[in-house]
Amino acid sequence: MTELDLLFIHPPRNFEFLTHNLEKRSSYLTMPMGLFSMADLLEREGFNVKIINYALEKHLNPNFSLPKYLERYNPKIIGVDLQWALHSAGALDIIKMAKILYPSSFTVLGGYTATYFAEEIMNAYDFIDGIIKSDAEVPIVQLAKHINSLDKVPNLIYRNNGKIYDNNITYLTENLDELNFTNFHFLEHWKQYISYTYNVMHNAWPVEMARGCPFNCVNCAGSYATYSRYIGRKKTIFRSPDKVVEDIKKVAEISDVNGIYYGHGIYPVTEKYFMEINKLIREEKLDIHADLELWRLPISEKATRDFAKTYDLEKSIIWFSARSFSESYRKKFHKLYGRLDNSFRFSNSDLDVLINLMNKHKVPLRLFWDIGNPQETGIDVLNNFLYAFKLFVKSLSSYNTTSFWTEPIIITPGCPIHHYDHHFGIDLKTNSFKDYVNLSRTSKMLFPPIDVNVNYQTKYLSSFGINMMNKVNSLINILSIIVS
Repeated sequence: MTELDLLFIHPPRNFEFLTHNLEKRSSYLTMPMGLFSMADLLEREGFNVKIINYALEKHLNPNFSLPKYLERYNPKIIGVDLQWALHSAGALDIIKMAKILYPSSFTVLGGYTATYFAEEIMNAYDFIDGIIKSDAEVPIVQLAKHINSLDKVPNLIYRNNGKIYDNNITYLTENLDELNFTNFHFLEHWKQYISYTYNVMHNAWPVEMARGCPFNCVNCAGSYATYSRYIGRKKTIFRSPDKVVEDIKKVAEISDVNGIYYGHGIYPVTEKYFMEINKLIREEKLDIHADLELWRLPISEKATRDFAKTYDLEKSIIWFSARSFSESYRKKFHKLYGRLDNSFRFSNSDLDVLINLMNKHKVPLRLFWDIGNPQETGIDVLNNFLYAFKLFVKSLSSYNTTSFWTEPIIITPGCPIHHYDHHFGIDLKTNSFKDYVNLSRTSKMLFPPIDVNVNYQTKYLSSFGINMMNKVNSLINILSIIVS
């Protein structure tokens, strides 16, 4: 038996529908990149560490047994990531199973959702020994070193003799260049993970490039207001372009993956940063495609041209979250909430300029649009739908690279709407961690986004109405993708 100092387990979204979702995004197969950086730091300090992706293991071998795996390695610390709220049930069930099987192991959660609900989780589930809040790279190493003196571990909330102690958040990563996100050998079946994520789930490889956000989208838990309040991060930090391209090059060299997803968006302030990355990619002669989100208008023609000459445009795409095509609604939103969230500070003329610019340089553009935004009325929804249909018809009559996509809005814990739902005209159905566990456990998500239901209703729209309109909008999405 080879003993491990620490085993990371990436959980599925839930166990109830896992076998039906193994080849879908809804299984939450994709892991937070921080698992690799933590494993790398632990190994540098002399600790034995492994990562397993439970959904992947079950896909590769339906008879995979977590008890047998734990028996093989007898880990001293078992860490389960709980970054995204929609895998709350899976994370809870995995860590409970691990604690029952190995009661002497120290069980620890980490990630944004675990951070936000840390006190509730610790008070409700005694099979969880601790939670590392906020950034976890240094704290996880300190936990491995000081497993018998937990008061020395930064960011840790833990249980000792029935009492709960909180060391508070005193550590934040300040230099991402010191971390290694591509030391893949820690992950069991890492080659299959990279290939499966790309070839089966059609997800481009997520490149770690920044932490933090300067914006305050009201339904995003990654907003500046949320991160500054709960994570302690008050500024956005970036990896150097050299390090980003080093990761891209390594993934391309060791796998058949030639696509990347940039984990931070382009907006006027970051245009120069992305163009530096693109320049290095061209110098390395990397033949790749890219998914890149446009976080705020405008994007310059210079940046668009630079993107077009760097990546394979047959497979690349730029995403822009218009959220609503109703100009009158966007004006209303900006009047009410623009001091907090300025994402609607653009006109339909600005949107036309964007579409024409992308068409000019033959860059595929996909527009996100939503139903069920704050203070959105039935008339707003109708205007939204009619303008989307107008854009779709226009795309049929000329060369056009524009397509559409709708994802039902799931209000995530800690975002501005979660805290002030009634101020936004929202009646939220999930407030506690247990609410999100139940949402996760009962969500089939067998054919997302068609069968995904929202977790709220608005002042003007019922949950049923929002869900039905999202299904109708999906028809435009599918047609636009076919013809684009």
